[in-house]
Amino acid sequence: MKDDNINSDEHGKGPGSRHTNCSCGWTNKARVVGGKETIPNEYPLMAGLIQKKDNDIICGGAIITRRHAITAAHCTFGEKRTLALIAGEHDLTTNKETKRTKIYIVSQIIQHEQYDDDTCVFDISLLVVKRKMEFNEAVGPACLPSTPIDLSGQYVKVTGWGNLADNGKSSNVLMKVNLKVIPLEECASNYKSPIDLVKPHQLCTRANGKDACQGDSGGPVTWLDPETNMYTLVGVVSYGKGCASGVPGVNTDVYSYLDWILENMSEYTKLYFIKFNKISSIL
Repeated sequence: MKDDNINSDEHGKGPGSRHTNCSCGWTNKARVVGGKETIPNEYPLMAGLIQKKDNDIICGGAIITRRHAITAAHCTFGEKRTLALIAGEHDLTTNKETKRTKIYIVSQIIQHEQYDDDTCVFDISLLVVKRKMEFNEAVGPACLPSTPIDLSGQYVKVTGWGNLADNGKSSNVLMKVNLKVIPLEECASNYKSPIDLVKPHQLCTRANGKDACQGDSGGPVTWLDPETNMYTLVGVVSYGKGCASGVPGVNTDVYSYLDWILENMSEYTKLYFIKFNKISSIL
């Protein structure tokens, strides 16, 4: 993962300007290349997608209910091995820094039916775990947007255990980095892969010397709602050119796939949405 001096995360636990009792998108802090280490369990919505055989994290993911998480389709494409989600994790080298870490076997992978591995369009998958995840202060769901959010010029946050440099060593601890949302046209001019400018379903992000990197794929791109002071899952890390190469990165726009997510959830547990002036949930 390749931080910007402008922070997008302070802090997701305060009252904000709009009070809500809704439990989603919080962080555990009182107040990735070029990124900063998070504190243990700072982002409860964060999950790692692992190969159950060796517990290696292959991609990131975002928890949205006790049974569901979202990741990128290129993380699950052609995958025949048993996968699992690790929640409540921070340092991959020890189990002493947090007692909340648990592994949940993935029972079903619902990959977007239009995903194309050559172009990485429709790059989103829904993961279903066999047993319900235990929610607590260290593990919990992201908020989801129920209406479009104009993020142009705003800062979003990417978290992950990805490489610290292009083709370099991956991080043992969860890292965070702030990236700026820029016009999608800038991504379209840098990639041959099709980027729909008429009906956008991707987000373009960039920051000098900072970026998502290999291993951050599928991880959450979150935006701190200034009214609720809670994190909304606005994107999923999709692809880029190297790490912090100066070329913007492409992310899947979660709101564009909200109907698809709902249609493919076989059972509804609490799923939280950010609306214009309030937070609501469906069961």
